[in-house]
Amino acid sequence: MTKLVRAIFFVLFFVQASAWATQIPGSITLMNDSPFILTATVYTHSGDYLGQVTLQPGEQKNFTSNLSSTSLNRPGHSEVSITPYRIIWTCAGGGFYSMCRDGSVGATVRANECPGQLFCTPKEEQKKLQVLPPGKPNQK
Repeated sequence: MTKLVRAIFFVLFFVQASAWATQIPGSITLMNDSPFILTATVYTHSGDYLGQVTLQPGEQKNFTSNLSSTSLNRPGHSEVSITPYRIIWTCAGGGFYSMCRDGSVGATVRANECPGQLFCTPKEEQKKLQVLPPGKPNQK
């Protein structure tokens, strides 16, 4: 009886472990080494969206992909290439900053080490309207 219980436990443990391993293929560290607020959008090598994170200047975060929240239904299939990750860095205003195509598992991906323009255009300052008290003429 104990051999049967051990065999069942053994089979269930390895089936569960292999299913868990396909859900979390790896993590990368994203580092914003720029003076701008940037959003890092992470894609698989095949171009499937995995997620995004916004980082303040000098901030870094670990990004761990969870494939259950993506459209990837067969991550172990040969037509699906998850790594190396592709990371697109964008400015707070939505402009392109840089892009890395070689984000390997366990790597630290820095915004300024990726090819790109490496600059965010400042938002245009809105002109302040001078409100004059009633009865005062406009002064030029």
